[in-house]
Amino acid sequence: MNPFRRTLLAALATLPMITLPMVAAAQSPAWPIKPIRVLVPVPAGGQTDAVVRYYAQKAEASLGQPFVIENKPGVNTMLATQEAARAPADGYTLLFNMTAIVSNAVLLQNVKYDPFKDFAPVHRTYELYAILAVPGSSPVKTLADFTAAAKAAREPMTYGTIGHASSSHYFIELLAKQAGLSLVHVPYKGEAPLMPDLMSGRVQGGVISGAAAKQFDDGRVRVLAVSGNQRLHLLPQLPTFKELGYQGIGNESFAGFFAPAGTPPAVIERLNREFNRISQLPETRERLAALALEPTSPSTPADFLAVMRKAHDEWVANSKAVDIKPQ
Repeated sequence: MNPFRRTLLAALATLPMITLPMVAAAQSPAWPIKPIRVLVPVPAGGQTDAVVRYYAQKAEASLGQPFVIENKPGVNTMLATQEAARAPADGYTLLFNMTAIVSNAVLLQNVKYDPFKDFAPVHRTYELYAILAVPGSSPVKTLADFTAAAKAAREPMTYGTIGHASSSHYFIELLAKQAGLSLVHVPYKGEAPLMPDLMSGRVQGGVISGAAAKQFDDGRVRVLAVSGNQRLHLLPQLPTFKELGYQGIGNESFAGFFAPAGTPPAVIERLNREFNRISQLPETRERLAALALEPTSPSTPADFLAVMRKAHDEWVANSKAVDIKPQ
């Protein structure tokens, strides 16, 4: 046989082995090829919802697929969380949740998900803070004034939060225990119904968000202290409970994106890079500042997981320090 022909036939014989894997790779669908659903455990129109929709808008412009926001409030964020835990781990369902994804599993009964076994952290988007406030007409000017007034009161002072067994409820009960106070908790179904009662003095204190504090910085409420390990950049004059000597009210807090456990690591890494990019945009800082929020520094899913584990341990300690019975 002609040597040239023999070489050509040998080369042609190996061609399928080279081309078939390439064809298979070319036919394998790239992510994303369809809309991405984002479950949000709070009603539309609020602070959290606004942040999620902003990130979704930026991400879909880059990734080329729409992000479909589904608001599923209820059961202290557990309705949306439990649905996300059961969703296919294919990269097309995400959950946005707060520290409640961890604290609920510690504080509440009949929680039908495990925050570590059922979810993969994607991106820690911002930190959450709880601010103790009093009516603007109150003679209380500082946290020391608040504790002194509570001790001197003939009847226990009242304070409102966004719900029974919420993190805010625990924070103030920790304050009461450490300061030796007798307080009456008034749970509300969210911040919107709490604010009028706080401003009017129907409750003598309330735990509110940074957004509410900034919204009502016209004197109708007065802020006394904030949770967390450092002061807010947006409210630098506001001391933390921790620096005022109270422990356990500086827990790790977070709000961010999660995916069902088993979601391909490449998808999680790509989403993490995209959300980190969005967080560093000047527009993002302006948007979040208007809500009294601050985007976190770029971090990895592993960093986020470490924050979740630390928060879990802190809430275990808090649950032992304060006995709040589930309702």
